[in-house]
Amino acid sequence: MIKQFTSADYRQMLWKNSAGYTVELARSAGENLDTFDWRISMADVKTSSDFSKFNGMQRILTVLEGAGIVLNIDDDSEHLKTLESAQFSGDSTTSCRLIDGPIRDFNLIYNPEKWRSRYQWIFESASTEIFSSADLIFIFNQSPEPLEIEVDRQVFRLAHHESLKIEQQKALKKLVLKSERFKQACLIELTKI
Repeated sequence: MIKQFTSADYRQMLWKNSAGYTVELARSAGENLDTFDWRISMADVKTSSDFSKFNGMQRILTVLEGAGIVLNIDDDSEHLKTLESAQFSGDSTTSCRLIDGPIRDFNLIYNPEKWRSRYQWIFESASTEIFSSADLIFIFNQSPEPLEIEVDRQVFRLAHHESLKIEQQKALKKLVLKSERFKQACLIELTKI
């Protein structure tokens, strides 16, 4: 099954700690923040703050827009600029400090006991071919220009912040990503354990 999402399909939700709002792009199932196996979202971070805990989960966060953040994870800190990512446990005590004004981030949260993940950003102008047999393939377009994706001879055009979700049964899929200019796209592959 292939589904294209526009911003009208996304759902705004209050953060688990009620300190802000998340735009949820997709999730495995469940109606609350304690009953999903994976979740993909964006959030506007307007102040330095603590992060919600997601016990038992793995998190990957990328700064989409803004000057960046200092991410404090337990006893370590990591400085993330635009389109830089960090991976950390949902059990960790995590907070962020804004560098110079608000940021927007992009997040994958998943249960590592049920799913293996591959999370990568594609930055290039040439056509990109990808072969994947993951159970779930999710592509998010961060480029200002449309991103064209060909999946088994079907063509989809994603505008800025639109996404494509491909769910399949262990079949090998060929994806071709094309953009008129420089691509900025996130490819997430989730495979059931």
